[in-house]
Amino acid sequence: MLSQYLDWYNMVEEVLKSNVVNAKEYRDVKRVVVVGMGGSGIVGDFLSVIAQNYSTIPLLTFKDFYVSKSFVDNNTFVLSISYSGNTLETVAATLQLLKRGIPVGVVASGGELVDIARRFSLPHIVVRSGLAPRSAMPLMLVASIKLLSSCGIEVVPQDTLKSSITILRNTDHAKKIGDELADFLENSKIPLIVATSRYSSLAIRFKNELNENAKMPVKIEIIPELFHNDIVGWERFHADDKAIVIDSDVEYEKMLLNFYADYLKDIGFTIYYLQLSGNIIERLLFGSLVAGIASVRIAEKLGFDPLQTRSIVKYKEFLKKYREDILKNILG
Repeated sequence: MLSQYLDWYNMVEEVLKSNVVNAKEYRDVKRVVVVGMGGSGIVGDFLSVIAQNYSTIPLLTFKDFYVSKSFVDNNTFVLSISYSGNTLETVAATLQLLKRGIPVGVVASGGELVDIARRFSLPHIVVRSGLAPRSAMPLMLVASIKLLSSCGIEVVPQDTLKSSITILRNTDHAKKIGDELADFLENSKIPLIVATSRYSSLAIRFKNELNENAKMPVKIEIIPELFHNDIVGWERFHADDKAIVIDSDVEYEKMLLNFYADYLKDIGFTIYYLQLSGNIIERLLFGSLVAGIASVRIAEKLGFDPLQTRSIVKYKEFLKKYREDILKNILG
């Protein structure tokens, strides 16, 4: 699986050359909503923070079998993302939105979502298949940005995107940090990941990678919100565990991170500072690459198969059994 992460740069170069089927311009779009789960849903989280930095159009993420009516209106464009194309939550939400007449675009490698896109002549990109959904993240991210751009919705300037993805060529540096993190976290019970709100999506990505690849439970805390609740929860504990502090590119955020890191050291945590550089896209991409490498390395050390996710398979079997009941309840 490690080879999939190390191939990220080639993946995004490939998708930049791909075509958007049924591309059309949508005028008067004032909001974008992304629906998706897991390794596809995190793409929406990344798109949201990227849009906050480069676009005037707000971009929100909704992760469920439906999308609340308060999230969408006639000026909303919805992007449905599912690597497999068969994620029931995303399929159900997409069908519900189409029933309500909301414009939808699709990013998938195949499956039911692509069939829906073809049936309703929706804008869509079909990406490379055969990957683990989580290791296809940058492929889905760049495909999503390209699809939105083809529909007249600019999330980030294309030249900024193209220059930013070159960070993924730094695989030797990413492997070095990933190996350090794997050694650091190998014996952790429940590692803590700390980030500022601007990098909360990267903290979530780290957690998800450690969950799925390394079979490791993880706790996340976000600055500054944690100072109003979570920090008090440690007052009667002495923690003997590890924490990753994700660096920020904003000076006052660095001060807050350092304050909390010192607090964690005082109650027994050992700290790893994850230093990142570049713009927010470069930081999200490189940080995700490091997380992928580290989580696979931990799995190897502990004798787990990073590709095997037995609990998710069990959940999907449950959904398959009750699929029609769920769709009937969602669609009426």
